[in-house]
Amino acid sequence: MASSAEGDEETVVALAGVLQSGFQELSLNKLATSLGASEQALRLIISIFLGYPFALFYRHYLFYKESYLIHLYHTFTGLSIAYFNFGNQLYHSLLCIVLQFLILRLMGRTITAVLTTFCFQMAYLLAGYYYTATGNYDIKWTMPHCVLTLKLIGLAVDYFDGGKDQHHSCSQAPESGPFLPSGLHTAQPPHHRRLSPH
Repeated sequence: MASSAEGDEETVVALAGVLQSGFQELSLNKLATSLGASEQALRLIISIFLGYPFALFYRHYLFYKESYLIHLYHTFTGLSIAYFNFGNQLYHSLLCIVLQFLILRLMGRTITAVLTTFCFQMAYLLAGYYYTATGNYDIKWTMPHCVLTLKLIGLAVDYFDGGKDQHHSCSQAPESGPFLPSGLHTAQPPHHRRLSPH
């Protein structure tokens, strides 16, 4: 009985070794090398093409659904693609999104919130460029973070502008408006954002 258990154990170990070597041969690094590209470039191309089936799924199954489902879907797929591309370096984007949400929540619709957003987001991006700079062109977290920086600054400006009443000058603009973006609303791709209660 002990010999049959040992035989099964050896079979499982051998099978695990075969599977592990098979997965190593299917790695993106080897595929990228065979194509003459870097692994980061291949990951970027794959993630761009992943957008098409995600968009089709959204269009066919979620297009007229409730907004929280749409926010969850865009947040989950966006974070999944970002993790696929940049791994744990995703925390840079998450940190800036959470801090942007807190800036909007705590400072409200003020010009101070817009200036704070601009200064913080630009400083973080420039520090990222400085600390990740090499002599070559690299695909790193700073590439999409540049777009995220512009979108978060735009979100702060849109939120500030949304509180203005057209009959008042800038100095007489009301302090509060109808809607503060939620955390999910802030985290989803910017072209899906609407600053309305729907």
